[in-house]
Amino acid sequence: MSAFGEWTPLVAFIGTFVLLLLAKRWITLRLQELSIRWVGDPDIALILYFVVVLPGVVIHELSHWLAAKALGVRVTGFKIGPVRKGRSRRVSLGSIRVGQVDPVRASLIGVAPLVGGTLVILLIGYLVLDIDELRWLLEGQGSQALLDGVGQLMQVPDFWLWLYLIFSISNAMLPSPSDMDTVRPVLIFLGAVAVVVLVVVGVPAIPAAAVAGVNRLAGYLATAFGLTLAVDLVFAVVIGGLLVGTRWFQQS
Repeated sequence: MSAFGEWTPLVAFIGTFVLLLLAKRWITLRLQELSIRWVGDPDIALILYFVVVLPGVVIHELSHWLAAKALGVRVTGFKIGPVRKGRSRRVSLGSIRVGQVDPVRASLIGVAPLVGGTLVILLIGYLVLDIDELRWLLEGQGSQALLDGVGQLMQVPDFWLWLYLIFSISNAMLPSPSDMDTVRPVLIFLGAVAVVVLVVVGVPAIPAAAVAGVNRLAGYLATAFGLTLAVDLVFAVVIGGLLVGTRWFQQS
């Protein structure tokens, strides 16, 4: 097997994660524009956006809270609700305040919503939508199998509600700017250590068991992000159509 083929699940995970970041940014901006065009008031538009992604915001902040408790960090405040912060008027949909904490635990608390949101999406995917039955999507069974699979998926009770929950969670689970403020220093430190190791030692031999473990985890993550991207695509088409129609109506 080639070196690339050996790490295919990891490459799939990285690719789906990057696409998810781009999709999240596009959807967030388009939803905010649509809300402003409909109501004309940025503050009301922010409230509408908050309502749309509320389930995801709850899971986001709850993940922070659970991670802090698990790591023995004191939580001094917990808030759910949209606010604009500072001179930049940066939007916050929720927040928790924690006591004094070291950079490592702060970074783990910062990435907790990504972990929590991914786990919830995987649970919905496997336990509710039964995505194990949709492996034909990755096996090239043709367009008819694709249509049959989508039809089968839509027979799931409350299908659109589950799709909405995945959409809401996915657009709130990525680290916020304030989360990244805590994660960034640790990432820079780990990156610097990795560079030093590569320069001094060279590329280390990775045990087959470690490769298998990383690929297994990356495969689950790629599955969660792939499912999320598929759901985001459905909602992006709806949002894009509404936005085009709204622009045309307001300009006519």
